[in-house]
Formats: sequence, C-alpha cells, structure tokens
Amino acid sequence: MKFIGLFLLLAGLVSLILGFTGANLVVLNWLSQFGETGSWAIRIGVTLLGGIIYYLRRHDD
Repeated sequence: MKFIGLFLLLAGLVSLILGFTGANLVVLNWLSQFGETGSWAIRIGVTLLGGIIYYLRRHDD
C-alpha cells in the first residue's frame, strides 16, 4: 500500500509540474475532457490521495 501511495504522490506531482509548464503527456490527455478546473482538481486530488496513503502506511514493511 505504501508503494501505491508513493506512486500516486509522485505521479500527481509530475502531472502538476507539467500542467504549470503547459506541457502534457499523451497519457494525461484524457484530463482535458474535464475542462481546466476539473483537470486541476483531479491532479490535486491524486496528489493528496497519494500523500495521505503514503503518510498513513509509511511504517508498514
């Protein structure tokens, strides 16, 4: 579970950084169908969800 949280956190951060620069990966093109506000909400939500999962499971081995 810790790996999933870390993956979501890092993927969300990469998505946010690419969104700020105006670049976009082909994989992330589906976000544009939700409009600008929706796509930012999804990016922020994925980042927060990954951070919460990682934080809650950080001591699991």
